[in-house]
Amino acid sequence: MSNQSANTGEELAGRSNSAIEASRQALFDISLDVHAHPELNYQEHYSSDALAGFLEERDFRVERGVGGVETAFRATIPGGGGDGPTIAVLAEYDALPEIGHGCGHNLIAMAAMGAALGLQASAQDLPGRAVIIGTPAEEGGGGKIRLLEAGVFDGVDATLSSHPFSNRTLVPASAAKGESWSLAMVGFRYMYHGRAAHAAAAPEAGVNALNAVIHLFTGIDALRQHLKDDVRIHGVITDGGLAPNVVPEFAAANFMLRSRDGRYLSDEVVGKVRQVAEGAAAMTGARLEVEEFYPFYENVQPNVTLAQAVGANAQFLGMRLDEPVAGRPGSGASTDFGNVSQVMPAFELRYAVSEAPVASHTRDMAATAVTELALSNALLVAKTLSLTAGDLLRDPTLVEAARAEYADRSS
Repeated sequence: MSNQSANTGEELAGRSNSAIEASRQALFDISLDVHAHPELNYQEHYSSDALAGFLEERDFRVERGVGGVETAFRATIPGGGGDGPTIAVLAEYDALPEIGHGCGHNLIAMAAMGAALGLQASAQDLPGRAVIIGTPAEEGGGGKIRLLEAGVFDGVDATLSSHPFSNRTLVPASAAKGESWSLAMVGFRYMYHGRAAHAAAAPEAGVNALNAVIHLFTGIDALRQHLKDDVRIHGVITDGGLAPNVVPEFAAANFMLRSRDGRYLSDEVVGKVRQVAEGAAAMTGARLEVEEFYPFYENVQPNVTLAQAVGANAQFLGMRLDEPVAGRPGSGASTDFGNVSQVMPAFELRYAVSEAPVASHTRDMAATAVTELALSNALLVAKTLSLTAGDLLRDPTLVEAARAEYADRSS
């Protein structure tokens, strides 16, 4: 907590924590409910309605469908008067195909709901305002990108969020300028159009689109040795023909391209993979068609000022903080939270949900996301986000420090 007005800060912290603790079971229930109804990108109608309803039942003013995104919402918590910043806390609630909440977004949603309750309890003594933004389609759909473009984040001074992170809770104490806390990412669909023919009677009459996709994969494998170490390229064949006795006239693959350096990704990697794709078309005679399949996810820009403010509150609440792994800053994944961090000070607390390591995007993580440990830690995260948002609202120097760091890293 801020040292400014320590007695008031302690009283507000107690009020915030008590409000969240009083709703412990209700928060666990909403997390379990979202988990039990996994929904994909932009299809999160049940979850969005449940979360917005949770807030409305507790006297929050909720705008649904903000930014023209049907499953997004925004709840505003006005302060008690006076000028002050606007601080956002984000909820995520989309799931993964087949494995459901294998990324634990039900816990992210729960933490945001809890933070809302904590801020509501102390809002009358806080200047400015807080907003809870429900952001759909993090898993490749770029929901936050659409909301940014639609102006939903306009006027927000700083943004806080959270994410389950195996068995570790990380609050970086430093970050070199130019360092990234995630991988930038973009995705493309590479489609090849060939010509069908009888694969046995007249193979010479055909143009094999599947061969082009296979050459695409082998070409990318050859390209990897000539790219920076942090680059990740991975794809799946979505279409490869319908019968082995027919030369495939259409084949396609979806690829994700990633790097810690967003500019290197856009300026170098994307073009080199495109050249490989064109080469595969030239080798087979197939016609290449390319379309963007995933929007451009920026890498997460560090903000140590916000990280340390969050860390101080996490420690105050008794959360165990782990040492970062040497040589592995931030996350090895990608998130549209990176796009938020590129336009304002932002920090996403990554926290432990298990005692032993558990991989994200797996059925094991989906099972972990409903355990008592995961739910209890998400409750602590809710308290942490509420206290940190309160600190930012009460202490203009903290917001200014976060802004100054953001400006320096953006220059």
